[in-house]
Amino acid sequence: MAKEKIIWYDDSENALVDTTVGAIKVLSGAASAVVTATPTITAGAYSAADALGGKLTFASAVRVSGGSGVIYGVVITDAAKQDAEIEIVLFDRDFTATNDNAAFDPSDADLANIIGVIPVYASDYFDFNDNSVACVRSVGMPFVVDSGTSLYGQMVIRDGDTYAATDDITVKLLILQD
Repeated sequence: MAKEKIIWYDDSENALVDTTVGAIKVLSGAASAVVTATPTITAGAYSAADALGGKLTFASAVRVSGGSGVIYGVVITDAAKQDAEIEIVLFDRDFTATNDNAAFDPSDADLANIIGVIPVYASDYFDFNDNSVACVRSVGMPFVVDSGTSLYGQMVIRDGDTYAATDDITVKLLILQD
């Protein structure tokens, strides 16, 4: 019987942990990365449950083809200061994205490739004069990409918000790569 591989971010050791060896072992060579995507969004109003922008491609999310990592944080910059409740739906491979500002509806085949959903709540935002930033800490989401080094995603907005420009939102994933 094959052992289930469990990888996670260990806050106290600041490293990846692998349980496939029968005991906890700190993996050597772990590296931190910040990968960024800026989707083109609608300069205008959204309805709840709409796709916020198109496909997000987080290039070089892992160091080797088919590699793995752990998402330990998310930062969203919001130039429109909407502080929207958003879900970031992540896929381990390329997928067919829902059109921007349409009801989010991944295909059943794409649904099988979702590695997780990261919620961003209104309380995660820090407001400044005319913009804001959301910081989601302690995500702890392990993942393995199917092939290549990119991770893919799409955002879903959970309340109706209105953006002023097509580049008002930027998403950064903080990743510990193995």
